[in-house]
Amino acid sequence: MLRLTLREIQEASVEERLHLIEVILQSLKKDIETTSPASKKIFTVRKFSLGAEVHVDRDQLYNELIN
Repeated sequence: MLRLTLREIQEASVEERLHLIEVILQSLKKDIETTSPASKKIFTVRKFSLGAEVHVDRDQLYNELIN
């Protein structure tokens, strides 16, 4: 297994670092594919009524959050 220190990675060429990223990405993809569906948490969405239809202006809501 390839083990590099942070310093070695920082000093590596761009090409070598990109290759390292590709290797890590492939490893992650493999791990994700082998994850069993049983480990995923299943949830249900409950519907509820507020008594009337509610209209929300998203732009106004986001502006209020930002300001």
